[in-house]
Amino acid sequence: MQRAQRYIDSDYWREAAELAGEAAKAAPENSSAAMLQGMAQLKAKDYDGAAQSFARVLEVDPDNAAARGQLAMAYARSKRWDKAAQAISELADKNADSSQGAGVIRGEGPGVQAPSAGSRARTVAEIVNQGDWPALLTAARAALAEDPTSANALLRLGMALYKLGEPERALAAYDKAAKAVKKDSARAVVNFNRSTVLMQLRRWEDACKTLEDLSLLPEPVRGKLSEEAILYNLAYCYRKRKMIRMALATYGQLSDINSSYKDVSLCLKRLRVPLAANLPPAQDESGARTCEGCGRPMPLGATSCDHCRWVPGGEEQPMMDIEI
Repeated sequence: MQRAQRYIDSDYWREAAELAGEAAKAAPENSSAAMLQGMAQLKAKDYDGAAQSFARVLEVDPDNAAARGQLAMAYARSKRWDKAAQAISELADKNADSSQGAGVIRGEGPGVQAPSAGSRARTVAEIVNQGDWPALLTAARAALAEDPTSANALLRLGMALYKLGEPERALAAYDKAAKAVKKDSARAVVNFNRSTVLMQLRRWEDACKTLEDLSLLPEPVRGKLSEEAILYNLAYCYRKRKMIRMALATYGQLSDINSSYKDVSLCLKRLRVPLAANLPPAQDESGARTCEGCGRPMPLGATSCDHCRWVPGGEEQPMMDIEI
């Protein structure tokens, strides 16, 4: 599952689905493995396979709201509208049951007991921590029904849509949120989240411009948005645009501020090796390769480095999701 997650982080969806599938076969009672497989299949546009994986999750964990929501999405993407409608109906029924204390609510994180009659409902923070994106979407839409201009609700709507694989709609929600917020520090957070959606859409130039503007903001205006997160994502965008000198300078600036931030030292090392990214990994006579990240030999057949976690063809991933 750890290897599958690394492939997911590097956008190798089919490889991730295969590895997660092996984990699911090895431990059929582990719903997390089947959930991971389904998410990778959904990204790989294997909608029928994703539906089967989410169905297996529900066999083990019938109260998993996230899996039921993703199952509905998989059916919708494959245009199996009757199945999608059934899954959505069952999700609504489960939510109604859990509001009266029946069952357990689970997202991608640990399960929590559904609130009993008279007890408080889950907070938005709890929903986010549990990774229950369908529930967050429902909560955001309910808040917007009362106040269509609520900046917090629009930001949560954008996060939910982003997590549920709807970047275009997420971008529209963040655009509305940017107009609705009153404080400059809140607008900075919205624009940062908006830039992550632009990155998901591979609109690197637009994302760069947004992040460049954010990097020029003084600390009081940035609020809780860290300079490190801005620079890390900006350098990532520069790399995607093949602006290697700009990426190198930005990673260097980040390293001067916080040299232990994420994998900035490894990013700098990769960029400082001339043409290394354009050459196949070195191999010895046995066919084993040498890690491009740390230079150590990798065992024959290894798909990642045990020392620095380098994955062939993989890259560091940008920061995501900061809430007002």
